[in-house]
Amino acid sequence: MEMNMDYKQIVVEREGNVVTCRVFNPPLQVFTTPMMAELNHLLSEIENDDSVRVFVVTGTDGVFIRWMDLTEMSDHSKADLSEVTYVPTIGPIHELGMRIQKLKAVTVAAINGVVGGGGCEFSLSFDFRLMSADGPGYAEPVTFALPQTSFGLTPGGGGAWHCIRLLGRAKALDVLLHGEFMPPEQALELGLISRLYPAETYEQDVAAFVNNMAARAPLALQGVKRLVSFGTDAGQLDFCAQEMKELMPTLTSKDAQLALTSWLENPDPAAYNPQFTGE
Repeated sequence: MEMNMDYKQIVVEREGNVVTCRVFNPPLQVFTTPMMAELNHLLSEIENDDSVRVFVVTGTDGVFIRWMDLTEMSDHSKADLSEVTYVPTIGPIHELGMRIQKLKAVTVAAINGVVGGGGCEFSLSFDFRLMSADGPGYAEPVTFALPQTSFGLTPGGGGAWHCIRLLGRAKALDVLLHGEFMPPEQALELGLISRLYPAETYEQDVAAFVNNMAARAPLALQGVKRLVSFGTDAGQLDFCAQEMKELMPTLTSKDAQLALTSWLENPDPAAYNPQFTGE
């Protein structure tokens, strides 16, 4: 695979059978359409390279991926659905997540700090989520969150699908309806993440985990992945299509426009208090 692509929002490195992709979109470290395009290009390379045994995505400076780019979301929220001639059956983040799920390589989301919204949904597509605990030197508390309802939205990137399968109906509803920013310890207890490592030793712990996977028999790992996917993923495409049907009306609602505008004008959790009207 090519390692010299002129990517703008990801940095790619290869060491032996391990490919690591570092999301790099300072200062906010949000998920954008160009970033998804670059990730899709990288996946096209990995899908055709059987020597890649482990694929890792991580973040930068104590942030994995904060959430979807709210400026993009705000622009989409102003669309008039009556004038929209085409609504995709599934969204770009669904397609990206499904490509990751189908990779032969073991996939690892190395959540090196803050993650939320679309970043959380994206991470749930990986085989493993290895998260850093809060630690000294972090600019802000480390949390895991699916806060879409706080912005008048439904999840739109497969988060509900994965939550149902990881947590069951009752806990999935609790997490998705409350939309709270939970500490990593709670995410681990619920089963949303696979491992929680101390911030001080996080990079070494992730490297040990990844190297252990890379040293295992590739055909056996691929066979296990196919078996687990066969047993759990039936109906995902239909679910994601329904998710898009639910997302579009909320995204273009007055409540969502109010919430997104309010946050973009003043991204302060203490000051954020939109008054939802159900319109």
